[in-house]
Amino acid sequence: MVSKRKLSKSDARGENPIIELPEAKKSRISDNKKPSAQDGVVEDGGVLVELLRTSGITLKTGESQNEIAVDQATFQKKLSQMLKKHPFYPHVVQDFISGLESHIQDRDLFRNCLLPCAPTRSEGARIMVHSYCESLMKLLLGIEILQEH
Repeated sequence: MVSKRKLSKSDARGENPIIELPEAKKSRISDNKKPSAQDGVVEDGGVLVELLRTSGITLKTGESQNEIAVDQATFQKKLSQMLKKHPFYPHVVQDFISGLESHIQDRDLFRNCLLPCAPTRSEGARIMVHSYCESLMKLLLGIEILQEH
């Protein structure tokens, strides 16, 4: 059987032209930010990370926002009480502030502290009523005990 396809001049001479195909368009699904290998939880922060975690905020690294597991007012109240009832009370506030200062020296971590906190999405947790959460820095500015120092 003979093919009905016409041979071009280059095919007749035995040359194989290389045809460049345009790259396929990216789908919109791939545009969504996927957590990279660098995105994670801040583990080494001493007093700062420990108190924030027990008060309801998880500090994140990379491009993901810090997460809040409780209501904003609840977070502020818990952190204030934890600082006041800490065994090293006057000294722990200064440790917390110096920990925060060293934490925000990293540009990405500082950016995360200025971004609104994302509500924690876990199966057992209740869905938060409010859709917008303040940034960690704004929440910390609302705690009176931290403003005194």
